[in-house]
Amino acid sequence: MAGMTDITRRDFLNGTALTIAAGLTPMAQVSSQALAQPARYPPALTGMRGHHAGSFETGHDLRDGKTFALDGVPIEERYDLVVVGGGISGLAAAWFYRRANRAAHILILDNHDDFGGHAKRNEFRLDGRLIIGYGGSESMQSPKALYSSVAKGLLKDLGVDILRFETAFERRLYPSLGLSRGVFFPRETFGRDVLATGDPYQHGRRRSQPLAAQCQAAA
Repeated sequence: MAGMTDITRRDFLNGTALTIAAGLTPMAQVSSQALAQPARYPPALTGMRGHHAGSFETGHDLRDGKTFALDGVPIEERYDLVVVGGGISGLAAAWFYRRANRAAHILILDNHDDFGGHAKRNEFRLDGRLIIGYGGSESMQSPKALYSSVAKGLLKDLGVDILRFETAFERRLYPSLGLSRGVFFPRETFGRDVLATGDPYQHGRRRSQPLAAQCQAAA
């Protein structure tokens, strides 16, 4: 992947640079699926997709004891590295391996139709304008805090400018709408439904009322 800055994300998804395989699906089948649905672009798919159809059936079969006849399957391709899981960790592993072995032939397998795991990106179009949103990466630790020098170096190598966050993310949106953080305690676990408003991560900061006091008052 290193040194391939002229390859677009769509090329990745169409299998020319990165193969995303579902379970034991051969590369030829994945390529044919991409050709059969050229308009299918995972970042543009909306809704609560999660583990979509086609991503969990093989795992369930293995769980239920089903076996697959693989002994007679011919070896059609050979790789220097096979990474199982195309999330951030898997992609980073492939990146560092390729950096150390420039000629390495790498295969990344994932059971979903997009890579990036919870941090995959979402794309929306509003009045002709492209809006890019993060997946689950808002829950990650800030690179200004606990990122190691290796992790920071990876961001730099990828051309990620963390200072863009200061102008690209509207941090005052929710407060301006009168909204705040909170923790919901469901009755199935805690006996009754309780919504404790306030930021549980604001250690050492002043809150109008501690979460513990709110819970006691609601009880």
